[in-house]
Amino acid sequence: MAEIVVEIPEELKFGFKELGREEISSIISMALREKLSEKLMFKVADELLKKSEITDELALKLGSELKNRAAKKHLLKSKL
Repeated sequence: MAEIVVEIPEELKFGFKELGREEISSIISMALREKLSEKLMFKVADELLKKSEITDELALKLGSELKNRAAKKHLLKSKL
């Protein structure tokens, strides 16, 4: 597995000192995974919609629905 170096802002250092290395690693991995997934979804969506005639209003509505579904999915996973 690749390793990365993360700089922790001063205001977050105390919280990181209270957690163990494994817990911090897990938190950072999850945040990175979610952010990468989000960025890739937008990139794919941009490619799919390049020639689309979809309106901004419909795009916002669909985006909101997708966001709600993703939130529900992640909420359900965290309760398992």
